[in-house]
Amino acid sequence: MNIEICTPNSATTKEKGDLLEKLCKKMLEAQNYLVTEEVRKTGSELDLLCEHKVSGKKIYVECKAYRDKKIDAPIIRQLFGTVVFENYSEGWLIGTSEFSKDAKGFCEELPSRPLGDRIVVYSSTDIIESLQASKIISSIPREHLEQHLDINSIGEWFLLITTFGNFWVSTILSAGIPTNAVCYYAKTGVLVEDQELLDNIASTDSSLSKLDFSKIINTKKEMKPLFDSQIEVVEVQRGEDWNDYRPARPQDFVGRTKDIQEIFDFFKKIRANEINTRIFAITGNSGLGKSSLIITLSEKAKNRHQKQKLFLYAIDVRAAKSPEYIYSALLKTLQEAQIKGFGDPTIKLQITNVNHPLESESIAKYLNSLERSKQLVVLVFDQFEELFSKPELFELFNNATNILLDAASLKTNLCIGFAWKTDSTTHSEHPAYFFWHRLSDYRIVRKLNPFSVRESNAVINKFEEAIGEKVHSDLRHNLIVSSQGYPWLLKKLCIHLHEKILSGQKQEELLENKLDISSLFASDLEELNPNEVRALKFIAQRAPVDLVDTIDTCGEDVVTNLLHKRLIIKSGIRLNIYWDIFREYILTESIPIISLRYLPSNDFLAIWNVAQHLTGTPISIPELEIKTNLSDGTIQNIGTDLLTFGIAVRENSQYSLSEEILATGNSMESILSLMREKFKKHIITLSLKDLPNGTNITLAFFIDLMKSIYSNNDYADKTWRYYAIRMCKWLEITGFLSRSIETYTWFYKDIGSVKTSVSNVRRQQSSFFIPRNSPQLTINIYNELKGKKISEYKNGSSNAKAVEIFKRYNLVDDDNKIREVEDIESYLYDAISNELSIQETILIKKLYSGTKKLTASFVGQLLRDKHDIKWAEGTVEYAGKKGTVLNFV
Repeated sequence: MNIEICTPNSATTKEKGDLLEKLCKKMLEAQNYLVTEEVRKTGSELDLLCEHKVSGKKIYVECKAYRDKKIDAPIIRQLFGTVVFENYSEGWLIGTSEFSKDAKGFCEELPSRPLGDRIVVYSSTDIIESLQASKIISSIPREHLEQHLDINSIGEWFLLITTFGNFWVSTILSAGIPTNAVCYYAKTGVLVEDQELLDNIASTDSSLSKLDFSKIINTKKEMKPLFDSQIEVVEVQRGEDWNDYRPARPQDFVGRTKDIQEIFDFFKKIRANEINTRIFAITGNSGLGKSSLIITLSEKAKNRHQKQKLFLYAIDVRAAKSPEYIYSALLKTLQEAQIKGFGDPTIKLQITNVNHPLESESIAKYLNSLERSKQLVVLVFDQFEELFSKPELFELFNNATNILLDAASLKTNLCIGFAWKTDSTTHSEHPAYFFWHRLSDYRIVRKLNPFSVRESNAVINKFEEAIGEKVHSDLRHNLIVSSQGYPWLLKKLCIHLHEKILSGQKQEELLENKLDISSLFASDLEELNPNEVRALKFIAQRAPVDLVDTIDTCGEDVVTNLLHKRLIIKSGIRLNIYWDIFREYILTESIPIISLRYLPSNDFLAIWNVAQHLTGTPISIPELEIKTNLSDGTIQNIGTDLLTFGIAVRENSQYSLSEEILATGNSMESILSLMREKFKKHIITLSLKDLPNGTNITLAFFIDLMKSIYSNNDYADKTWRYYAIRMCKWLEITGFLSRSIETYTWFYKDIGSVKTSVSNVRRQQSSFFIPRNSPQLTINIYNELKGKKISEYKNGSSNAKAVEIFKRYNLVDDDNKIREVEDIESYLYDAISNELSIQETILIKKLYSGTKKLTASFVGQLLRDKHDIKWAEGTVEYAGKKGTVLNFV
């Protein structure tokens, strides 16, 4: 039985409290009690001291009229403590809200507890019986309503206490879902036929306010059309073939093995009653394959290992047009499960409890039958963020919240899942924001990350099957690098290349194409006529939009053409753009920031070594070998960085400068400026933006950050260190990090521009540095110059060589002065021992210790050959001799 205290939305807290007080006083007066003191009064709580008119017995009364929560056991325990401590004759709890399972258990234990008989608990049913016994309200006019409506269409009854009077209200079901309300005067049981009064009741903050309170004609014949409407519930759609833009078919799905296993382990624990959680969320940015994963989960639930154990039904929320859609989805899921042999098939399922649908009598009975048979039903809401994207769908969001919270509270064999797009914008004051955090204790979350290289390769393997030929290794590499691990982007690029191949182009010809998603979207639009473009914009602005409205506005042929071209998709009677990313492009002519995940393979000087020889005229790799003294493999490796950062383009294995660099001029500064723009969107830079300016960043911190971002990569520790140092150097020269005086320590500060001069770039980015002074001489010169402004020294002099070392290890400040450190010997030891050249020389000495081969020339040759360095013979000898710096280490 349900009781609600209802006031107009504009009512004050006092007005709400007055209604609650009025109800409680009527109940107390019916039992000869007089209120002597009002202890506390709010909108939903009231504490009273009362005295019996005859016996003088004093009681303490707590009244609770919660709407959004149940009365829990601690409330009753606290009342018990108050009664004992204050020595009241009795303590009463008058609760219009439902009681939690723990509270019910505590009430059952009270009679057996010492002094337990001094606590009297009135549930909503007890309150109604008391009011009926004292003739304050009539019995429920159930028989009158059953004379006019089919008994199966009558839902639950409510007693509404309003400022317009007290009323019996019954929900009316259509297709098993509450849609209408019929009202009776609570005092007399007479039907309310005054439409203005019905409108006033509907305008209160009752949980029934979203139902239709329109006066119903009192004949079954005329009422019948009300129950004929069926709400179409749409399952998540899947593509029909490999190159369909819709979510992937299970046979085309790749990767996410760990996510699938974790989710099915979660289902197994629910069936075994080993876990209290009944909610799971699949989260991730747009285009990471959440819908495709849901379809794969649904398909896996049908295999022989899960048969008759697990039923999973996935619903597309975008098809929703009315608040009843969510409850219809629940009903449809349970009915489909019944058909497949899950639970008791004889139960006629109906949602009769509008606030707590899972506590509807038939639903609760069915869920108990699932528990007995150890079967699990899973309902998944895909595109969940649509519920709070538009004001008209807000009530859907409330209904979804009711189901999720019920599932979490009741812990039955019904599991609710939802896909939540984490890059959607939810204001911190929106109820969805609080909803997400409120559920944090009741859900498990599987966050989808971008694909690893292995998973991307698996997608391309599917692409190969579709086109019937192997993908050129360079083209495969371009696809993986360009897609940045985003499944939607990789699929779009593959479909684009597939269309080109079908049109007769060779793979070698496609290597020259810049795989730019904006240009591909623009190409999609160029192939449409003006009417189709207008229709796309109409749908994008209103999506999800009604099919009939779109046909009326844009024309049936236009809509049919867009569906045929797969640029729009149909979900029930709603239309949407095939990808939300394409929708954003239509509306803004730009695409969302796709964070760059690429880790450059080279430092800047290596890139500049090749880039400085590029012009607008293509140049071949053999020509670049001659100009740079680099090998074919090294140039191709650097070429990947050049292409990824938009510095160069490649055509038929020839490189030329990109239009952007041609426009600004081929210089270190222009290339660094371009790369700064790229690094603004890098996932590491975006992660650092959350830090306050000036935050100290150690190499260990940076390695941990990279491990969390690239969690699919299982690099060795020294590889992580190598990548981290390289990335820090890149972020330093592009203006996002500044070096600290401590070795391998930086502080975060975005200075808004490329900060280093060309000479400093050469100094900071040289990856194979060999100190040209002995350790002791370097220390002596430091002690002489520290704190002083450095001068120009003759090239090759000891002072010039020392200053070169000081600059390398951040001992020269912005004013060109030598920094002062306490222990210069330890400082240089830490810095120089981390140099790659020194570490490699130590390794060589260990390997060849005690042999005659260990000459300066031999050491230099090994260093040159291993690292593919173009040293002249004199430099080779010199590099080997400078192993004397090992006295430091």
